Amino acid sequence: MAPLIEVGAGLVGDLTGRENIYLNGAILGIAKAEIKRKFYDIVAFAELEEFIDTPIKCYSSGMQARL
Repeated sequence: MAPLIEVGAGLVGDLTGRENIYLNGAILGIAKAEIKRKFYDIVAFAELEEFIDTPIKCYSSGMQARL
């Protein structure tokens, strides 16, 4: 249970923010079309517009938590 509480749980460090959004959506069973429709809302909520195509391993812990 403890690893799931960690910041960035479920994120793959070598993938970009964009790739992680699609991957985690797929893992949760969300259709790709629905993820695509909500993508910009997710990015805006996380305030990561400038960094969405940067690998997660370069994100601060706060950025990872928002994503």
